[in-house]
Amino acid sequence: MRKVDTPMKVLVRSLVRWFWLLILSIVIGFIVGSVVKVLVPATYQSVAYVQLSTQARTSQAQIIQPIAVYATDVTSDAVLNPVLSRYPQIDRTNFIAKQLVVTYDAPSQTVQIQVTVPGAKISAAMANQLAQLLVAQQNAAIQAQYTKALQLLNARIADEQKQINLLSQQYDNTPPTSTNVLTQLDNQIQQERTLQNNDIATQQALTTEQALYGSPLSIVRSATVATKPSSIIGLIPITSVMVVVFLVLGIVVVAIIEQSAGRINEAYGLQEKLAVPVLGTLRWTTPVALQALSAAQTPYAEDCRMMLADVLFQAETEHIHTIALTGTRSGAGTSTIAAELALLLSQSQRQVLLIDANMYQPSIHTLVSVPNEAGLAKMLEEARTVRVNSLGIANHSSVDLADRMMLDNFICPTPFPGLYFLPAGKPRTSPSDLVNMPEMGQFLKWASHPVDFIIIDCPSLEHSEAHVLGALSDQTMIVIDATKDRLKFVANSKNDLMNAGVKLSGVIVNKLGRWI
Repeated sequence: MRKVDTPMKVLVRSLVRWFWLLILSIVIGFIVGSVVKVLVPATYQSVAYVQLSTQARTSQAQIIQPIAVYATDVTSDAVLNPVLSRYPQIDRTNFIAKQLVVTYDAPSQTVQIQVTVPGAKISAAMANQLAQLLVAQQNAAIQAQYTKALQLLNARIADEQKQINLLSQQYDNTPPTSTNVLTQLDNQIQQERTLQNNDIATQQALTTEQALYGSPLSIVRSATVATKPSSIIGLIPITSVMVVVFLVLGIVVVAIIEQSAGRINEAYGLQEKLAVPVLGTLRWTTPVALQALSAAQTPYAEDCRMMLADVLFQAETEHIHTIALTGTRSGAGTSTIAAELALLLSQSQRQVLLIDANMYQPSIHTLVSVPNEAGLAKMLEEARTVRVNSLGIANHSSVDLADRMMLDNFICPTPFPGLYFLPAGKPRTSPSDLVNMPEMGQFLKWASHPVDFIIIDCPSLEHSEAHVLGALSDQTMIVIDATKDRLKFVANSKNDLMNAGVKLSGVIVNKLGRWI
């Protein structure tokens, strides 16, 4: 017995057999991965930096605010609404709560705007737009405040000049004798001029600040498009992972199905489960022609020789002469194996009679190049006629077949020395009725004397003749089709034969080791 299958062959055969299930698993994995990718999208983080000029000075009007004030302005409606209006897919509440982080650093006078949203380009664009809008709005507001402050100072300086002019006119119109009045007017004029000079100095300072620091906010670093997701789940190729996961699940399901299917993948396990010997394992290949079988050096020919050795050992141990071969189903290869076994036995210096008892689908005659004319069917039909004609003769109710017929006329020589062949013939009545005749047993008894072995090719176990011929033989062997038969079916077939009183010597596994 030789183990032909390998785990790789079993795996490949199973995967090819269930390839549609694996394709379905891949499709389901792709769909699930795509859905998960949409429900839990990868997020990308982008950061833009806005800086307040460290040289900006706060005027008396306190136009330029601390950096913390500008940081809070990022989340104001004036800045957020124009940006979010461009991205309707972004939820405002979730964006403010989770996706937007604004911080500031007082020593460096910078505002950090961090945006984390699905889409690297969207994330960078939103961070830059928020920074640009903050800078533009706040610089414009600062410029407007400078302009308003200067307008107020100019108006006040003008009012002060008018007051100075009015007081100077009053001073000129006052008589020199009114010393007290003149002194009072002179003091008022000096006070107004002092106020005007102060306002002029403030005006000059504000004008200088406006020119130098009118746009104190600037973007020192724009956000760039992130090349990698910021979240861990974003780093995982969800679709590919789901495809692999579902493919593995599909393979596991295939393994479970194959395990429960009870397929025949190797001989050792079959022998343990059936508790009968495996007398041969023939691999899946094109059988070797009978003429070339003995000299062939192919793996299949070697399998046949191993089968011969196992069968011979069994036959010599049990003193077997008549061997019946039957298959679990039609097409199991029983006829070919019976012909190969008979040929190899004849080439081992033994006389062998090969009987084609499969009158439903006779095929051995084509293998041994003998016409399927006069054969088993005609012999048994003539034996029935002889028996009927003998019923009227006293003491002849149990006439022996060999005494009344020339049985040698039905047995044909073959091109192979030591091998004789009895074709199936063409039955005119039910094969079951012919095989059940007592003459069948008489013929086998007669034929067992001049030859060493009788090999009977029986119909499959679907027909009752297999049980009858098995009971008439010394031993019966079941040919198993490894590509179609299942362990449970084979075990039931074995039990049926043994319960019918058939002596089962073992099984022969055919078509083992097919890749697909």
